[in-house]
Parts: sequence; structure tokens; C-alpha cells
Amino acid sequence: MPPVPLVLLVLAALGAAVALVIAPIYLDLFRRELSRADELRQIALARGLRFSRMDPAYPGSTVFRYPFELFSRGVEQTCENFITGMIDGVDVVAFDFLYRLQLDSDDPADSNERSEPIRFSCAVARVEGHRPHVVIEPRSAALDVRADGEPVRLEWGDFNARYRVISPDRGFAAALLDLALMAWLVDEAPRLPLTWEIQRDQLLCRAPSLAPQEVAELVAGLPEFARRVARAASD
Repeated sequence: MPPVPLVLLVLAALGAAVALVIAPIYLDLFRRELSRADELRQIALARGLRFSRMDPAYPGSTVFRYPFELFSRGVEQTCENFITGMIDGVDVVAFDFLYRLQLDSDDPADSNERSEPIRFSCAVARVEGHRPHVVIEPRSAALDVRADGEPVRLEWGDFNARYRVISPDRGFAAALLDLALMAWLVDEAPRLPLTWEIQRDQLLCRAPSLAPQEVAELVAGLPEFARRVARAASD
């Protein structure tokens, strides 16, 4: 049997070294994702809600039901880790939303290069009526050029210090955010970097990827927001 060339031995050694480095990282990411799904499942079951690891209909199809700009971002949109059910009379759907950005490249061979997944935690609900678009986001958030409309300054300084309101219908936004709704957002809403969004008869609560226990707060907070929006809009 001829001797193995030195170059092959070196390549084999390098391959083994790379595997020793990469494999633990991959396994750690895999275990974390499994752990996240397991934790979210337990959160759902403890509250009498349903859980589905993947999009119940078709991968990514859920977002096509909702009129929010977030769900049109990037490419390769995916939805996973669904929590669904009725909470205090409000039908809630919560899920992880992931998308990738198509990276610019001067090399045609890299024209399909994608970014790492960008993950959001989302919860949506429906309320009766048809409302203009209103975004209520943390004051610290970067001003999103994709949000239609202009910032709306309200009369309560504590609220303005914490939140930024953007809407093409300034009058509706000011009427919607009455003192009761602003007080709830300042004093009682989950202490998380949440963006609340209203469009037509749909509500969205979202944030960059939240830990499972924070997702539980998001899921609990949306029905409270929905009831206050419905009450404020009908006054």
C-alpha cells in the first residue's frame, strides 16, 4: 500500500480541527433552538393555549394575512413557534418571525448571498372597526423611514419621553391615545422594548427577538392593549 501523501494528512488534520471547533457551536445553537421551542410550548400549555413549532398552514404564509410593513421586509420570511388561543375574549396569535436580507455583491457568483436571520417576536389580534395606521414605538428606537406619516406629539410629557407615535392621521392618533391608554402604556404595559401597531382592524405587538418568558409578557399584554384600543376608538 503506497504511503499517504503528506498533504492529505495535513488536510485531514485541518478538517478534524475545524470539525472540533464548529460541531460544538452548531450543537449549542441547535440545543438553544430546541430549548426555546420547549419553553414556549410550556408557556402556551400553562395558559391553556395551543402551540405549534411550525407555521400551521405553510411556511411563512401566516404573515400574508396581516397588513404590516414588518412582514414584507427582506427575503426568505419564516414563521415558527406559534402560540394561539383566546385570552380574556381576545383571539391572539403569537410567533417568531424571521427574515434575511439579500446582500449586495459585485460578484455575480454571490448574487444570492443572504444575511443571518433577523428575528422578531410578534403577537397579533383583531378588533372591530377600520382604523388608520398608527405606530407607538419606544422613544429610543431609530426613526423608521418605512413608517408612513409623521411623529405626533401628545400632551403628556412622561408619555412623550417614553414613546414616539407616528401616523398619517394625526387627529385620529391623538384621539385614540386618550389619557387612559397613555397611562396604561406608561404604568402597566410590559416593561419591554415593544412597538404597538394598529392598521385597519388588526393590532400588532412586536420587538426584536425576546426570551421565552418575555414572550409570555407580550402575549399577556396584547389583549389588554386590544381592549383599550377598542374602548378608546368607540368613545
